[in-house]
Amino acid sequence: MDDISRKREKLERCPPGHAGRYLALFDLANGLHDRYEKEREIDDLNESITVHRDALKLRPVENEKSGRPKSLQHLAFCLSLRYEELGAVDDLEEAITLQREELALRPSGRPGRDVCLYNLGYYLRMRFEEQAEVCDLEEAIRLLRAALELRPSGNQQRSPTLRQLILCLSHRHKNQGRVADLTELLTLGRAAVEPRSRGHADYAVSFHSFACNFMRRYVKTAAITDLEVSIELHRAALELRTPGNRDRSSTLHELTLCLSTRYDKLGMVADLEEAIEFGRAALKFLTRWHPNHGESLHNLACNLRKMFVKQAAMRDLEEAIELLHAALKLRPVGHPDRSSSLCELVFCLARRRDEYRVVGDLEGAVTLGREILELYPQGHPNRASFLHDLAQCLADRFRQQPTAADLDEAI
Repeated sequence: MDDISRKREKLERCPPGHAGRYLALFDLANGLHDRYEKEREIDDLNESITVHRDALKLRPVENEKSGRPKSLQHLAFCLSLRYEELGAVDDLEEAITLQREELALRPSGRPGRDVCLYNLGYYLRMRFEEQAEVCDLEEAIRLLRAALELRPSGNQQRSPTLRQLILCLSHRHKNQGRVADLTELLTLGRAAVEPRSRGHADYAVSFHSFACNFMRRYVKTAAITDLEVSIELHRAALELRTPGNRDRSSTLHELTLCLSTRYDKLGMVADLEEAIEFGRAALKFLTRWHPNHGESLHNLACNLRKMFVKQAAMRDLEEAIELLHAALKLRPVGHPDRSSSLCELVFCLARRRDEYRVVGDLEGAVTLGREILELYPQGHPNRASFLHDLAQCLADRFRQQPTAADLDEAI
């Protein structure tokens, strides 16, 4: 006889009115929940909710010392699981209502208050993600901060509380752009990462996430220390995302961007060399149809173009041109990033033309220059620069092959 069958027999021995019926119902409901967690059969979760409701009826409000808070908590949790499984908002709404009632029954100083605070914050965060009501997010942040105060360093539940608070602050920072939220995110991020052993499954995820947070703050503040920390955290994540790890490409991609940015800031060639190395490695993970393939081709080409400007090695320029042609195939007319690849390619073709005087490069630069102008209408701040470049290309072509049309257009 399995565990559920034994619990059902126990319940049969406790008919309505029996003193042990509440515990029998509660045990059966928990057993069904446990089996659901193992086997993922929704019927078990549905029955668990039904049985928890029956148990709760035996513990009215005036009898809270005899199990009502615990029943409220378990029923709310099962409803939240069903919401995650089936997406029925009514389940989430009921879970929030039940959790608020339990919190009211566990005032400050009562055991279990930290669990109530955490659970309600968790459910409100889920509702925010469903309905985007800022008041839910604000309340979730307040509750999770209160839960964190009751879960000091060393508490086994401190880590998941930190993660939930980080998630909520990330949502608010994304929506509102508060620098203060990002500062708190970085502080909490360090706290979430430091206690973990290097074998923890979430360790690499944390490093990657917090590295991205540092990079976002660098974009806002231009503080080089934020960029430095971001690079080191990405390096740590990369150590844990060994070749073959499906998430390795995302860390390679982000680390490439950070190193390229630091090169632009400080001019250290070693950063550019690493950015190119990691950019090549990231491309190996991406099929032609991967959504980031075009961006990775473009970024590697840009770094190779920078290396050419620095060291004048024609092989870097040749590879950059090849990569940009490939990127443009993935960024057809109408693609929002096509203009950036066009501009890079025009620059590269112009530099190769200066070196080798290849007529085809000049023709390509003129054709692409005209397309770029179509993407930058009158009044755009960059249009004057592109007009100048196109005029220069037309003047060069006139000098090689004098035609009145080129001269007129250049003028």
